[in-house]
Amino acid sequence: MNQVALYSIEAEKGVLGSMLLSPHEAIPKCVKRIKRHHFHVPAHQTTYSVLVDLWNAGKPIELIIFTQELRDRNLLDSVGGAAAVTELQTFVPTAANVQYYIDIIREKRVLREVEAAASECLQRVYQQPSDVAEISSFAATRFAAIEHNSKNGSVNLGAEKKWGDALNESVVTALELDDLALAPREKLLGDWFCEGDCGFLFAFRGTGKTWLALAIAQALSTGGKLGDWKAPAPVKVLYVDGEMPPDLMRDRCKGLEASNDNLQFLNHEILFERTGKVLNIADPEAQRAITARCMNTGVKVLFLDNLSTLASGMKENEADSWELVNPWLLDLRRRKVAAVIVHHAGRSGEMRGTSKREDSVFWIIALDDAKKNADDKRGARFVTRFTKSSRNTQEEIPPCEWHLVTDEANGKVTISHEQTQSSEVFMQLITDGVTDCADIADEMKVSKGTVSKWAKKMMDAGRLKKTNRKRYELNDGFEAS
Repeated sequence: MNQVALYSIEAEKGVLGSMLLSPHEAIPKCVKRIKRHHFHVPAHQTTYSVLVDLWNAGKPIELIIFTQELRDRNLLDSVGGAAAVTELQTFVPTAANVQYYIDIIREKRVLREVEAAASECLQRVYQQPSDVAEISSFAATRFAAIEHNSKNGSVNLGAEKKWGDALNESVVTALELDDLALAPREKLLGDWFCEGDCGFLFAFRGTGKTWLALAIAQALSTGGKLGDWKAPAPVKVLYVDGEMPPDLMRDRCKGLEASNDNLQFLNHEILFERTGKVLNIADPEAQRAITARCMNTGVKVLFLDNLSTLASGMKENEADSWELVNPWLLDLRRRKVAAVIVHHAGRSGEMRGTSKREDSVFWIIALDDAKKNADDKRGARFVTRFTKSSRNTQEEIPPCEWHLVTDEANGKVTISHEQTQSSEVFMQLITDGVTDCADIADEMKVSKGTVSKWAKKMMDAGRLKKTNRKRYELNDGFEAS
């Protein structure tokens, strides 16, 4: 039986020749799908790395400059000399087939990964004594990772690479970091929501969390607008629903005019009816499946509605339990998939569970019920407040009151909104007798530093005075409006 070749020197030369011949056409395609370790020949690995370095530095790429760069780095002899570099440029007539060469290189790399994984499995099998459970788990994880990477275009080879090599390739000096060409994260909605973010929406039951999440998903998937928040372009969204009956979700989707090909739903009841499965996002297998789905279908935003119904086996108040989910969310961020997590508020009004959940997220939005003090109590009515300011903007995002009303005749949902002033809410609390900085921060679900900033503005305006370091009171003659 003929043995399958685990590398293609011709395809490797084809890629490198295309990069030298037409850098502007070939290199962007290459850096998206391959890294140096996709090449089998060491000289080709070196050549590829230097070409990408030149590209990232914005330097021109042509035969003489590239050859001199190799000579300056004392690498010219290791790649075969000037004649070998010239041969690469003349190896292909055009760069038109570079994508075909890339595909071959990737396929050969997958075969080498499979061979390496199989060899490692055999070594573990022959160990005395062998741990069957550990071997089975290793094999399943290793081959699943290979399959996932081969399908979604990932160039993550960390499972095979030794840590020492990985660090040697990845550590950069401050000067190198300054010169590194980094693609800016794309804005998804307004200035506060960007590519790869992880954020929370939370509130008491019945306040309107799912309404807001769906409205955001609609704006993202259509490239539309929600209030003052504009989506620059439509993106693909996967909405994982662990609570709503599918007929009610469908009605809401229709009412919001969110029916479009960019918006996908994974509903818990439909999943169970069709497969008998119950989704648990704390399960590594489910996490891998969701990640693969996002990567294979181009999903940019993942909604998880809600944490309580989708995550089983997690103890809410234990920080260590969050580690069942947190590494997965960080992996999604590295893959530039944003995650929006819908969650419940506890009795105190704070987000329920361990505060460790808040450490790595980019923003947190609290929803306050605005219906109880309103004359029009139809539909969902709430105020959105950023209890953790978005890391993506230096500007404070003002609270906003939203009112979503469904027309009983046609099912269409109308959304109205108006900004509310945090400073006025702050002043009203002081008028009502809440004068301690910590109490105000707790009441408004903001930091004490934020309260201090509002207090300084009001004192500068002559509306407020401080009785001591922690308490405030109105200036004589001032009444809250």
